[in-house]
Amino acid sequence: MKNIMLVGGGVGNAVLFSIGKAALAKGNKVLYFTGYKKLNDLFKRTLIESACNVVVWACEEGLIETARMQDYAFQGNIVDAMVYYRQQLDSIDKIIVIGSDKMMKAVNEARKTVLRPYLQSNHEAISSINSPMQCMMKGICARCIQRHVIMGKESFTYSCSNQDQDMKSTDFDFLSVRLKQNSLQEKLTAKWILHSV
Repeated sequence: MKNIMLVGGGVGNAVLFSIGKAALAKGNKVLYFTGYKKLNDLFKRTLIESACNVVVWACEEGLIETARMQDYAFQGNIVDAMVYYRQQLDSIDKIIVIGSDKMMKAVNEARKTVLRPYLQSNHEAISSINSPMQCMMKGICARCIQRHVIMGKESFTYSCSNQDQDMKSTDFDFLSVRLKQNSLQEKLTAKWILHSV
């Protein structure tokens, strides 16, 4: 049995439901930090609650009311919520983070700094690395390539074939730059959708 911490930012939470449920089904304990910018961004509350033992609702706009006795609420960003509820972290074996590149980078930095005294030194941390598309070609176009640095040595992996990557070696600045390559295409698609409706 392991103690698993899920960290989801915005729509990243949609991916964590099944991970949390599977972890619970195997007898693990699950602590779930959710992060939202606005109160009305919250969705699928009952699915989140059913995917964990304890949830910490973090929202920058205001406090999300807790529906269960064991849950917590925090006004602010998700990293600040983790720092505030740091007493919950001392038994965590594995952290799984899914959200924006900036949020994942902030969580990774917090693991190495402000949260370091509260986390086990041998915990595992995984981030789900965003890809511009799940092309199913597995390593053909390199539009999803991700840089890693391990003990000063550089390596690359295709995120389309392996989204779950070790946080300690992930180059989040590289990820941020790579994700911007689709900015124009995403804006044009959004305009086309508005025009079509």
